[in-house]
Parts: sequence; structure tokens; C-alpha cells
Amino acid sequence: MSADGRPESRPSGSAERPRGWVTWPPRRTAAARPALPPAASSWAGPVLVIGALVSIGVFGGVWVLAVVCALIVIVVLHELGHFLTARWAGMKVSEFYVGFGPRLWSVRRGETSYGVRAVLAGAYVRILGMNNLEKVDPAEEHRTYRSKPYWRRMSVAVAGSAMHFLLAVVLLWVLYSAVGFHGFDRPDATETPLWQVSRVVPDSPAEAMGLLPGDRISSVAGRGIENFGDLRGALADLAHRPATVTVVRDGETVRLEGVIGASPRDGASGFLGVGPELAPAARANVISGFTSAVRDFGLVVRASAEGIAGLFSLQGLDGLLGPLVDFERDEAVTGEAVGGDPNRVVSVVGVARIGGSLAQADVTALINFLAYLNVFFGVLNLFPLLPLDGGHVVIATYERLRSFGGRRYQADVAKMLPAAYVFVIVLVTVGLVALSRDIVDPFSLPG
Repeated sequence: MSADGRPESRPSGSAERPRGWVTWPPRRTAAARPALPPAASSWAGPVLVIGALVSIGVFGGVWVLAVVCALIVIVVLHELGHFLTARWAGMKVSEFYVGFGPRLWSVRRGETSYGVRAVLAGAYVRILGMNNLEKVDPAEEHRTYRSKPYWRRMSVAVAGSAMHFLLAVVLLWVLYSAVGFHGFDRPDATETPLWQVSRVVPDSPAEAMGLLPGDRISSVAGRGIENFGDLRGALADLAHRPATVTVVRDGETVRLEGVIGASPRDGASGFLGVGPELAPAARANVISGFTSAVRDFGLVVRASAEGIAGLFSLQGLDGLLGPLVDFERDEAVTGEAVGGDPNRVVSVVGVARIGGSLAQADVTALINFLAYLNVFFGVLNLFPLLPLDGGHVVIATYERLRSFGGRRYQADVAKMLPAAYVFVIVLVTVGLVALSRDIVDPFSLPG
């Protein structure tokens, strides 16, 4: 008791308490959580990533794992292009990560943190002041992306796509000049004379008729066939119609009867289900191989641009969502899944499966596929909307055109955000739909 008769107040944490003093509610001491040793903690992330890759190899196969690793390398090289050009321009790069989501492993070298995150669905580099809305310490403003000259910003913005294009040309060059390419010395393999059937597609009209590998098709519905191109022309208007296919088998003429099918590509032209025997793989010299690589690169860029433009049209979106939702009946399709559409959008799962199938059939086909994939990624990233690289190209160019008399104009990026949000929603929707189709209705290559 104090001198004035009131009980003495004691600090709550005081050890001097009257006998019989009971604290209520009783205090609970937090149990110490077992912590991983620093060494184990630093290795846990890489072990999880390696375990995930091993699982892909076990369940998907070695070639699917190889394609997944190739995709990771392609994405990392894309970001490496941004990283190197940003460092070369004197910009501050604070992060270089593979994947998104929770951090699994990281290490800091200088001012940059390098690491791996849980979802290996991409990569990114964080460049200081990449847009005009980011708040930056005035002492570091001179090292921001937005403070650099136009040509510096452009070099960083297009570096990722430039890396894809460079990889595509190199892959095609290696394919033509080092590995060898079927029919390289004959630009149109369909015009190869005296060809014969090398494979018959399972469950195809050709199999139903009784065609065999080694057969030489001489006529279809009375129309003479001299090369594989003639066969395509003869089948063009025979979909769902009975026809006679005449073949030369072991020196004897054999007449086969059956119904011509419809092409999975358009559902209208005729489809038989045979593949031609290709000419032996041939290598070009270094000069002609490079020339052909550049020529074919240009053709693929054009095709990729047209494909991407078509995807974001109403017809393209209908083609993507059509197999999931029947717009005419306004109800979910519950019948047989439609497979084999070569124009469908595929997710990373579909890309890995297609690449794995191509690799099992022919390594040259895999190299070709990876080259075309790089072109597609490069063109897609130049689409002129944020958050893609093309959006930064448009902003930098617009600012350059609005800058006069040495006065630097800065665009109001906030006005572009609504369009960017809509675009991201469209991309995510397309990705999720493609992923669901690749899981429910896996893409299979004909033959």
C-alpha cells in the first residue's frame, strides 16, 4: 500500500509480485518455431524447382522436359536483352527474376537481385522509373528509364523482341547449314516426282481404304497424280464423296474404293491421310543457309503478325471460344470434343506437348518449331499496348514527337491504364481458355 492508502502499482512485467498473485488470463509463451538452417533454406528453392522439372520429365517424357527447358531459356534470353541494354544505357536494374509469385531463391550481386520464383511462367527485370507514375528518389532520377534519351529507351524496349528474332535466324541458319533439312535442295517437296507413301494416318480414310506405306498413288477419281501437290489438288473438292484411289504396289496396279474425308484444317477440302516420302536431309553452305534463314524469317514474321491480328478479331475469338461455348445455341458443348484444329491457340502446356511430339518424330522439326515460336513471341511483344514492350515503344515515340525546342514532353501514362487493363484481361482470358482446352482436349498432331 502507498502512503495515501492506495495499492501500489507495479509494472506489468515486474518480477516482484505479492505471494498468491495470479495473472489472468494466463500468459502463454510462444513456442519456438523450428527454423531451417541457413544452408538448408538457401537450397530449398532450387530443390523445389528441380523437383518440378523432374516431375515434368517423368510424366511428360524427356522431350517434353527438353521443350520446357528450352522455353525457360527463351524467356530468360528475352529478359537478358532488356537487362543488358538497360545496364549499357546507365539505368538501374534492381531485380532479374525467373518466374512469378513467391520467391524461392535469390542472390544479390551489386545493386541487382537475381533469383527464381515459384511460378515458372515467365521472367522479368525491374528497371527504375520504367513509367512516369513511379516515384523515385530525386538522387537516382538520372538513372531511370524515363530520364534517358529516346534512342536509349527504344533500345531497351525492343531488346526483348530483337533477342527473339536473333534466336530465330540463328536456329534456322543452324538447321539449314549444320543439321540439314529435308527437301532443302528442293524448295517445294510437294513437287518431288515419283514420290511414294511413307506413312498412313491412323483412323484415316487412307487406312480404311487399305493404303500402305510404299504405295505409289497414280490416280484419284480418275485424275492422274504425278507428285504430292497433284494429290492435294485432286482431293480439294472430294470431301465426303466416294472415290477410287489407284495405287502401284510392288509393281502391280491396285484399285481401292472408299469415302474421302474432310480436312481438319477447314472441314471443306478433301482429306486422305497419307504423308510423302521426303528427300534425304541436305545441308546448305554457310552463305546460302544464312540467306534462306533470313528469307524464311521474313515470311514467318508476316504470318505471325497476321495470326495475332486475326486472334484479336471477333472471328478469331469465336474460333478460340467456339469449342467451349456454342454461340448459336448459347449453351455449353457437351458432345464430342473437337480436336486437331491446327489454328487453335495453345497454352504453354500445348506448346510443350507439340514440341515433344515433333522432337520424337524429327529433331529438325523441333528446331523449326522453336524458331517459329521465337518469331511469334517477338511479334506479340511488339503489340502496341502496355504492359507489352510495344506499349513502351509507342509511349517513347509519342513523347519524342511531342518534344520541341529542347523541352521534354512526358505522356500521361494514367490515361493508358484502362486500355492496358482491358488488354491484360483479354490476354489472361485467352491464356486460361487455351490452358483449359489443352488439358481437356489435348492437341494432337495429325499422323
